[in-house]
Amino acid sequence: MAAPALAAAKPSKANTVTLRTHEWFGDKLEQFEFPAGWQIDVRHMKGVNNPVLSPSGIRQAVQNPVGTARLREIAAGKKTAAITFDDLTRPTPTYEIVPHVVAELREAGIADENILFCASYGAHYQMNGLEVEKKLGSGAVRRHPWINHNAWENLADRGRSSMGNRLLLNKYYLAADVKVTISGLKAHGIPGYGGGPKAILPGIAGIQTIQYNHQELKRKPRPRTDQDGIPIFYVWNNEQRRDMIDAARAAGVDFSVQVVYNHERRSVQAAAGDIVKAHHKMALFAVNHLATEYAKDADVVVVNAYPKGSQLHEHFGWGARGLKEGGSIVVINQNPMGEYVWHYLDEMGFARNGSFFEQRDRRKKRFPQAKQVLLYSQYLQERELAHPYFPPEAVGMRDWSDVVEALRRAHKGDVKVAVYPYAGIQHGIAKVDLTGAEG
Repeated sequence: MAAPALAAAKPSKANTVTLRTHEWFGDKLEQFEFPAGWQIDVRHMKGVNNPVLSPSGIRQAVQNPVGTARLREIAAGKKTAAITFDDLTRPTPTYEIVPHVVAELREAGIADENILFCASYGAHYQMNGLEVEKKLGSGAVRRHPWINHNAWENLADRGRSSMGNRLLLNKYYLAADVKVTISGLKAHGIPGYGGGPKAILPGIAGIQTIQYNHQELKRKPRPRTDQDGIPIFYVWNNEQRRDMIDAARAAGVDFSVQVVYNHERRSVQAAAGDIVKAHHKMALFAVNHLATEYAKDADVVVVNAYPKGSQLHEHFGWGARGLKEGGSIVVINQNPMGEYVWHYLDEMGFARNGSFFEQRDRRKKRFPQAKQVLLYSQYLQERELAHPYFPPEAVGMRDWSDVVEALRRAHKGDVKVAVYPYAGIQHGIAKVDLTGAEG
């Protein structure tokens, strides 16, 4: 599969910001116009200029693993292989990695029809053929079978983790002679970074196992920041992450490929081999690559949900990062699918809180410091504005001119606009707790 198709932007008008939109659905460059004279400050991540990893660079990473033998050596004499991949809620350019992993398996003598891809999305909704083709590439879906994970059925019991979790995992994946994972890294509140062992738990785990890990297992209190006030991502000293590592070990993962991608959903760094060691290597890269300095005292903060608009509710918090009192928050989500189907684990929790209408009406205002919270999408549906995770003060708009008019009414004079251009993968300045970590 080629790189994401990109529709060219029209010639720039005065005081416009060009943003990437429509992830997985054409990848367009769209222009968003602001009133003349307003100051625009686009807050890029530190790694915005890191070069894209060439196919030979990806191949080199796959062929030179850390902590394991080469994949073709692991697979020698074996008959079947299974490979996990994440869904469209993750920007991972899996199609860039697949050919190099498959080449190693073929060299070992495993036939194409015996290489099974397993959608690893935990408690998200099941994928369809068009979505899987976007992730794996057209060549892969024509040559190899794929299956959806089922969090309720077809599970095998692999005992208890050291954290006390009953490890129920996808039995089709476990039955393969060679077990591989492919995943990408982005900041995540539970394991510090996504990817790595998260491909197994929650990726191909049963709902009971996911629920224990996400909701019942508690982490020990640890400082949120270091002595200089820099936030810490706990990738190692983290009980929930340890539970995920135990699950990956219990599953018998033989080989893993970890990817860090850029603002265009292209690979910029990769590591392969042991599922923990490769992930640690990429976390050390990602914490600098994805880091973004927050704006200060902005009258308007614009948050572009690309390339993760599928989980739009996660982006509103960016609106408060650098916003002055009485400012405006604007969230953009030009993804035709909008907010994807609710996370089933979340929905189980929602159901305990009354009817749909009770949940909607019980929501508390989330941004009292903001004069207004605007959500723009030409594809906006009422279900998104009524989502239990969405701030009730959000006003939906389907025409950008309406957004600009609302901003004009609220702000006069010298107006400062801060833009987070791809908030779906950006995070603030941070550090990881990997000094002295083991695999």
